Amino acid sequence: MTVLRANNSGSTDTAQLLLPEIQEDDGDEDFVDEEDEEDEAAEGEEEEGSDDDDFYNSGAYSSLNRARNWWPEIKDPQEQGLSLLMNGEFGRVGHQVNSRNGRKNVTRSLFNRSLSARPTYKEDITGDVLPNSSGTAVASYPANAYVGQFSSDSAFYYTCVRNFRLHVYDTTAPLKMQRGSRLMRQAYDDGHATTMEVIKTIQAAPGRWTITDSHLSPDNQRMIYASISSTVYMTSTLDSSTEQIPISFKDPTPQRGHRAWNLWDDEDQFGIWSCKFSADGKEVIAGGSSMIFVYDLVANRRTVKIAGHTDDVNSCCWADTASGNVLISASDDSFVKVWDRRSLAATRKPSGVLIGHTEGITYVSAKGDGRYVISNGKDQVLRLWDLRMMRTNSEFESVAKQHYGVPQFDYRGDRYPPPRYKAHPLDCSVMKYTGHEVLRTLIRCHFSPAETTGQQYIYSGSSDGRIHIWSLDGRVVETLDRSYTQPMAEDPSGAETSEAVASRVQPCVRDVSWHSQQPVLMSTGWLGRRWGSSEGSVIARHEFKGMSKLKGGLENWVEQVKAESEERAKRAQRRARTGMPGAFAVDEDDSGEMDTMLIITDDEEPKTEMQLPATNTVPPLPVELNSHGFPQGYFMLRSLGSGRILDVTQGLLDDGTEIILWHATETSQVESMRRPDSNNQVFFIDTSGALCSRHSGHAIDVEKESLVLRHRRPVSFPFPNPYAHPLPRFVYHPETKEITVVFAADPTFPISRRESGSWKTKTYYLTSIPVRRPPTMIDNASALLTSALSHPLALFGGKAGSNATPEQVFDGEIDLTEHELAEQDRNEAEEIDDSLEALRPVKVVALTAEEAAGASEKAKLRRQWEFLPLRIMKHRTGMPSQ
Repeated sequence: MTVLRANNSGSTDTAQLLLPEIQEDDGDEDFVDEEDEEDEAAEGEEEEGSDDDDFYNSGAYSSLNRARNWWPEIKDPQEQGLSLLMNGEFGRVGHQVNSRNGRKNVTRSLFNRSLSARPTYKEDITGDVLPNSSGTAVASYPANAYVGQFSSDSAFYYTCVRNFRLHVYDTTAPLKMQRGSRLMRQAYDDGHATTMEVIKTIQAAPGRWTITDSHLSPDNQRMIYASISSTVYMTSTLDSSTEQIPISFKDPTPQRGHRAWNLWDDEDQFGIWSCKFSADGKEVIAGGSSMIFVYDLVANRRTVKIAGHTDDVNSCCWADTASGNVLISASDDSFVKVWDRRSLAATRKPSGVLIGHTEGITYVSAKGDGRYVISNGKDQVLRLWDLRMMRTNSEFESVAKQHYGVPQFDYRGDRYPPPRYKAHPLDCSVMKYTGHEVLRTLIRCHFSPAETTGQQYIYSGSSDGRIHIWSLDGRVVETLDRSYTQPMAEDPSGAETSEAVASRVQPCVRDVSWHSQQPVLMSTGWLGRRWGSSEGSVIARHEFKGMSKLKGGLENWVEQVKAESEERAKRAQRRARTGMPGAFAVDEDDSGEMDTMLIITDDEEPKTEMQLPATNTVPPLPVELNSHGFPQGYFMLRSLGSGRILDVTQGLLDDGTEIILWHATETSQVESMRRPDSNNQVFFIDTSGALCSRHSGHAIDVEKESLVLRHRRPVSFPFPNPYAHPLPRFVYHPETKEITVVFAADPTFPISRRESGSWKTKTYYLTSIPVRRPPTMIDNASALLTSALSHPLALFGGKAGSNATPEQVFDGEIDLTEHELAEQDRNEAEEIDDSLEALRPVKVVALTAEEAAGASEKAKLRRQWEFLPLRIMKHRTGMPSQ
């Protein structure tokens, strides 16, 4: 039996790491010249045209899920989200309490409905009943569908397709059936096929590239749509009329008399991307090329024009349904701005700005109460905002020209690179929701229906083909995978086939709509990877399906419940034998002092034992007074190889925040002279022997070779595991100035519990990582000239003959980044550290004695550290500097 001594247990979260920020000025101007019509039109046409070019550098199919790796998976309800659910603004509080306490019983609620004198709220019955199927196709098009929404009463569903066709379907009519239970689809000349009852198909007015947005009037009788031109068109939905009324947002022409409308307008000055009816249906808000407009349909004129953004306004809406005074606009400049029409006469500045996204914003949607708004961002984060917490315009102007996103990032590709910032430094969002991908197109998001769910859920499409439904507390409560959508011949209300396999082409879900009265979702999924011959889209219907209709059936569910019950019984027996769950074995030596031990046997899984003293009293937690070479009190750690200071990224408090190397933010080592915001570069050894950050008080852990901030978590079995394990111990060696890391178990946490023990033969060193300066244009030109001198025809496309074998052409080596290189494999060129960036990564490397001794002098220098203790006194007095 192997006994490993431990003085404290920590735990890890599943949080992924984020690269820290690198501040730079993007040089954007505050306003865009609206007269530069040709440039704006060209930009609008290129932007949305390329929006449908799904995969410019399309690689492997699996690369689509990489955007989700930069944020942790939220498994526990977040405190801020819970407070929102319990404040009465998102549904009934009683329903929330009963649901979370396990006292929710739909059958009992239905039974008591006839016995109770009070009416039963629909939310109490349907609030936890969510669409849970992968869906069944109900319509298909030869082009990409950009919009798909229910009417407010869900009596019909409409779509807008890139071939400038608008389709309206009757959702109250049954689907078209043929003999048996198979559905019969209807095919049309334009390639459109459906099993739904078609009310009307509208040929839209020609525009630029596609119909980007559409919206219904409050009475569901009229529809407006935008197509990247300066004119929005209005048409009817349910009657047979084909009339389309143009709503021009251009500046008035200086001609006399009544202005004639040009139905097919080819001289637009700008492009409208988004449009919405007001709550009374008398006005229209529109957003386009950096501008926001309001058009009065009664007065038949434009009443508001604001040059409010520095980039395209992708989405806009009204903040509430009671009045039309507060406008919301979201732009590719990464800001959501709030405008009060009552103050626009005095100033053209926004009433406030919602800051938090680091990339452009694809969509904004209001709850309708004038307080809460959600937005989808190209930084792969959906954010919830409270308008009462928005930033002032002066705060916005202080950071308006700073760019916190990824340089040259193009969301139309298939991946999101490592972000430099987890959030904007002035982030004022209330909650963040992650897990989806906002790539390829302007993915949309919405609140769930108020009547059936109390708007306690938020849902969004995703470029990875999954529909995500979040609870307001931050957790993903349902994920619907469009890769398993059943064909149009199947019944959406029927049982799902157990042999369903994922489709060959991964769909991109742009828009989703939730039925106002039923647990039904309709989603628009793109199929093609490029527009044109491979373009196409499918509308799917997702319903709530009980146990008898889900894959596997009721019998499998019963077997699963039985297996889980047996497993819980086994864990209870194990806890009864081993004592307190997650406790360490405690020994009492001759002096009466307690000692804590983690016991790991060679023939079984790691387990814990609690050995109580003779008095049968619970011993106190052990105190570790050994600082393991580090000074007592607070100190900073400087890397001798890079000259930078160990730093907690952005001073964040989140579990899993990466520890990096950064320039010293405070030069003084005297406590009274230091700024408090520099404490993210100060550390200490706590009473358990763990290295901790002064800024947060949390311990430092090692995750995938990187240092991360670690919150304390409960023990989980089998112990240890990536979620729960003893914290590593950091030891400073003054003679070599090296910091080694001691682990109580294999830090890789292999799946097999019978570990090889090879990790015990290595020493784990803390080292900085060099970063090379990227090649400049001069470097590339020099390499080209050198190649031209050796091969004169290279500049003219000529190819010299070669007798090289394939083995000589490709030596089997692939260029790796600084992070991916093994420490012992670095050559002299890869030791160069000349990047101008302030950031240097730091990681823990495992080396054998031979590898450590045979390392280069630069590698040894990067493993050396010095601590800078903080002092209380400004002048030395001969006393210890604490």
